Amino acid sequence: MADPDDDNLAALIRRAAADVRARDFLWSSAIAAGIAVMIIVAGAAGNLWLPVAAWTAFLAALGVRYWMSSGREWARPVERVVQNEISAKETELSTLRLARGVAQALPEPLFILDAGGIIEHANPAAEEFIGAKALEGRHFAAALRAPNVFEAAEAVSAGEGPRAVEFTTTGAVERHCRAFVAPVGDARPVDRVLVYVRDLTSERRVEQMRADFIASASHELRTPLASLLGFIETLKGHAKDDPEARDRFLGIMQAQAERMQRLVSDLMSLSRIELHEHVPPRDTIDAAAVAEDVIDSLRPVLDRSKAIVDFENLAAGPLPVVGEHDELFQAVQNLIDNALKYGGEPAMIKVKVGRGAAPSISEGGDVAHRAGDGAQQIAARLGVAVEEIVFMQVRDFGPGIERADLPRLTERFYRVSIERSKKTGGTGLGLAIVKHIMNRHRGGLQVESRMAGGTAFTCYLPAPGRSAAIS
Repeated sequence: MADPDDDNLAALIRRAAADVRARDFLWSSAIAAGIAVMIIVAGAAGNLWLPVAAWTAFLAALGVRYWMSSGREWARPVERVVQNEISAKETELSTLRLARGVAQALPEPLFILDAGGIIEHANPAAEEFIGAKALEGRHFAAALRAPNVFEAAEAVSAGEGPRAVEFTTTGAVERHCRAFVAPVGDARPVDRVLVYVRDLTSERRVEQMRADFIASASHELRTPLASLLGFIETLKGHAKDDPEARDRFLGIMQAQAERMQRLVSDLMSLSRIELHEHVPPRDTIDAAAVAEDVIDSLRPVLDRSKAIVDFENLAAGPLPVVGEHDELFQAVQNLIDNALKYGGEPAMIKVKVGRGAAPSISEGGDVAHRAGDGAQQIAARLGVAVEEIVFMQVRDFGPGIERADLPRLTERFYRVSIERSKKTGGTGLGLAIVKHIMNRHRGGLQVESRMAGGTAFTCYLPAPGRSAAIS
């Protein structure tokens, strides 16, 4: 019989056939010899019935031999090879299941492409990174808009060895990534390519945050620090015995120190938001409740400034959005604080929340100027109907903002009126913070202003299930 270690199907069958033929030859030889003996004996004895009996016995022997040779001998080598193949396939499937489980658990995007660049597998992190489901079957170049990564995959597929390339995604939030591209297995030519993506955005943002913080702090703190040093020198000099001058200078020094404190606090807040801007929030909160909480928390300030705040929920019910409570609280607080500073004395503020496009401040044929993304643009970017997004709007009735200033309002330290900003204690970072909060929430900020008609700041946010990352 076949050697148990021999897994060559053709060799096993040939050996089994040779064994069967050898046994059949011996069996037939033995039968023929028996018949010959019977014929000889019958001829010597003169009995005619003996050849007939011998022929009958020959047929019976062949029948017995046929019954005993049922084909199992021929099937054993095939069964052996098939069993080996099944075991190998089961081992391979077990390995593939393990590899797929590992890929599914990876926090970083992973793609497996065939030789033609079609995605055979994409883990959940890859789907979140792309912002789409069911990536299998799509062409890699159409799923990830990074030409240098696809070129690297083509080069690896052509047998040029593993590659590592860096790329940047565009969209609401810019991401800096590095892709590792390598062949899967040792097959030649390469039939599968692995693309593993590492998100370097946090690292790059830390570097940029450090540089921006140093530059901003050194620039913005220089003036108040110089002022403090000047007053300290004055107090140490001729003003040290002048109680009236001392009290006045100490008051100015306290105001400058408080301004620096606010500046550092805003810089740190902005840096924290920018650091995690590429990671969308996952909690579901009520936007209407957030706006009401902000108004309640600012009630002492509003009463002290005699400001009038009118809150209106156009949806007449909860407005769930995907967001982080503290950040959205800060965004609305900054907008109301901004309206308090520039909305007149006393300020009249309207806070509205609802679904779809926010109310416009264009009235009586007067056209308001706008900057930023509107409801239609944000809905198109999210791939939803306009009615499926939520807005939070803060409007004042101040003098309005010039059209040329609108696009620059969210820049760091940009102020329409520097003197008024310093007088009210502004740092020039409030609207920049709001913009980055909206970017992280995959929403948008629109500014609408009309001269002598006030300004409206509108935050648009995705509803639950509509916060897919946009790459």
